[in-house]
Order: sequence, then structure tokens, then C-alpha cells
Amino acid sequence: MSVNFNCRFIARLIVEAQTPLFVGSGDASLMTDALVVKDHNGLPMIPGTSLAGVLRHALEDFDDDPTYWNDIFGFQRKNEKIGLGSRLQISSAYLLMGDQKIVESTGHSIDPVLETKLSNLPSRQHVRINKNGVADKNGLFDNEVVFKGARFIFEVELKGTTKDDTFWDKIINAFNSPLFRIGQGTRNGYGKLSIYKIFNKSFNLDEKVDFNEYIDFNPSFNSIVKMVTPASQENNEEIIAYKLTLKPDDFFIFSEGFGDDEADNRPLTEEVMEYINGKISFVEKTVIPASSLKGALAHRVCFHYNKLQKKYVDNKEGTTGNSNDAVYELFGAEEGAKGRDGLRGNVIIDDLYYDDIDNSKIFNHVAIDRFTGGAMDGALFSEKVSSKRNGEICFDVFVTRSDYPQNIIKALENALIDICKGLLPLGGMTTKGNGMFTGDLLRDNTKIFSYTENLEHATN
Repeated sequence: MSVNFNCRFIARLIVEAQTPLFVGSGDASLMTDALVVKDHNGLPMIPGTSLAGVLRHALEDFDDDPTYWNDIFGFQRKNEKIGLGSRLQISSAYLLMGDQKIVESTGHSIDPVLETKLSNLPSRQHVRINKNGVADKNGLFDNEVVFKGARFIFEVELKGTTKDDTFWDKIINAFNSPLFRIGQGTRNGYGKLSIYKIFNKSFNLDEKVDFNEYIDFNPSFNSIVKMVTPASQENNEEIIAYKLTLKPDDFFIFSEGFGDDEADNRPLTEEVMEYINGKISFVEKTVIPASSLKGALAHRVCFHYNKLQKKYVDNKEGTTGNSNDAVYELFGAEEGAKGRDGLRGNVIIDDLYYDDIDNSKIFNHVAIDRFTGGAMDGALFSEKVSSKRNGEICFDVFVTRSDYPQNIIKALENALIDICKGLLPLGGMTTKGNGMFTGDLLRDNTKIFSYTENLEHATN
């Protein structure tokens, strides 16, 4: 039976990258192992297929009846020779210039400074980990990322009926969810988007006014439409949201891996894009990579889970790495790792950027000869560290499931509390006294640990 799809739902969204983005093109260059996707003008973009795939996955994950989305996104069952086309169209997302417009033609002029920046995107270094949990030989690789703060515009259109109102609202809300992540590395700090502005309207084609307005709707992203700031969205009850509010005891360093003209090793810094007064500017900020927190957290979760399960080293029952149930369920594993199926991690942490961190303190060191115990000739080196004595650092940690066994959640919370107690240092040079933090831990906006209150209670 045919359906009269007499409604059209259209949304035009401007999204802002809250963390770096890495939507890979599959290409490499002489300087970088993995490049981001770019449009015909050489500007970063997000393919519509990437948006559609992530959107469908997000909607089906948190729906009691996910099969309904087959009717909207379409499906194909080859064995039964049954299929259905999609009723939802999603365009690719294009980078906005300072005037909040995209570059539509190849002849459009781009500011030379901006063009240079976008042609030389930041690069992040990684190292491949082997089955023993250590760095693999020749496993160093890097990838481009799109600047934090970059804004993209795209359009979503649904062909349907008035009964699709509820599902259309779910589609729009999904884009503003804290779990909506795009591209690769979404469990390592990349890919978080938020809706900056939105145009959202439904057209009933049986009504003459709506019909004419739909026909006259300008498809150009540079056309003028009334866009508004979306209302804030409550966290989905299916997820657990933690917030760590930390204060560093002293110095800390999340290293870039190389130095500058002042020191041999320095904190990681990166430029972010800012749209101000019709222009794009770039501001250098200190970065705290989510992967640095994630690695330390996973290791401590493993310890606490073994402790809760009463599995210890002396009775050879304790498990480590992906063999540990809590680490596997929370942080995932690749296919075949220690005999397990592949699993995407369920803990999401964002990269953090700060512009008020002081990176000027330099410590000098000298390498020690292990045989004589004396200083080695020519082995003097220096390291630049960060400090934030008059402020706080806030981490958001999302767990995408709330139905874990109690001991798994307890192990994670105990590990987070260890950070707040100063028992789990973060970053580099932790054996030299750096990276100690204390603070508070909230779960779904409810405080479950306070270092200050705990200290006052202990002294009393």
C-alpha cells in the first residue's frame, strides 16, 4: 500500500567542533600518515555518508524499537531480496568562513593566512600498542586533525507524514547529544560536535502556503534563513555523566614529544579557530589529550576491579589489560585481542584546551650512567612544564551504558576518586613529582566525592 508523504521536514544546522575532528580520507602524504577529507577547494569537510552512519547508529542505540529506523534510513536484505530506500537525505558538511558563508565556487578568493592554516592542519602523533600492552616496534604514526572551533554547515531533509514529528525531533536532538561523535578517534578525545545555530521547519504540502514556501526554499547554504540557538538538552538517562573538577598540586606536563628553542621537551599546544567580528582568528592553547587520561584510568580500573573481585597476583587470578572484564567492557578491545571479540569502548573523554595555563617553568636534568652512578657527558636536557595554581581543570567523562554490573561501575568510580585524592598522577614526569591533582567528583550532577570535605572530615 502506497503512503502519501505529504510533509517535508528540513533542518539546516551550523555545528561547531568542540574537540579536533579526524574524518579520514584514506590518503597519506610525505609528512603525515593519514589526511582528513577535503572538498574541491582543499578545505576540510564532513561527508554526508559519515553523518548519516553515525546518526543512524546513535538513534538505534537508544531506542526500544530500533527497527522503525529502517523505514526512515532504508535497508537491504540481500538473502530475502527485500529493500527500502531512505526517506532521509543528509548533505555533506562544509566549512564556514569568517562571514558565516561557505566557499561555493573554485574561483572564490580565500584569505591567504587562513588558506595557509587550513593547508597545514595540526598533526597528532600516536603509537601502536601490541598484544603485550607496550609500544610496537615501528608503530609510530600520525594523523591530521581539523582545528577545534571550526564550524560546518549541512542540511537534513525528511520525506514523511505528520506522524513523523516525534521521530524528526529525535533526529535533531541526536545531533546535540554528548554522545554524537564524528570521524575516527571518538574514544580518544576527537569528534565532538555541538549545534551552534539551527533552522528547523516542517512543510505540509497539502497547504498552499507551505507548498509554495517549500518550492521557493533556496538550497544554497549561503542563502539567508532565520537560524536560532538551540535549547540545551538534558543528558540521556541511558548514559552516566561524570565530572572531575581538579586542582593541580604543583606542576604537570602533557608532552608534545619534542621541544622548542627553550627546552628539549614541552607541553602539547595547538591552535584553535575562533569566529570573531566576521573574521577567523587562531589562538594557541595548551592541550590535555583525552588519551593521556584514558590510559591511566584504564590501568587503575583494572587494579580496582581485581580488588573488588578478590583476584590477586599471589593466587594468579588477577587479570590485566583487555583480559580484565572491566577494562574490556569500558574501554573496548580490537578483534582477537586475547581471544575476545572486538568491542568499541564505552567511555568517552574529550580533549581539553586551556589558554590560562603557564608553560614557562623549565627544569634541567642530566642523564645518569647506570654503571658509575655519575652524570653522563653531553646528556644535559631540559623540560618545560605547566602550572595552573589559581584555577581548576574540569574533565567530563561519559559512560554510554548504565546497565553494567555493580563492580565494573564501582571500579571506574574508585579510579576516578583516586585521581581526586591525588593517588593517580596524570601526564608525564609523574615519577619526578609532577601531575598530582586533587578535587571533586560528580555523577549526574550529584557530588559523590570531595577531597576538601574528605580532608576536613579526617582532621576532625
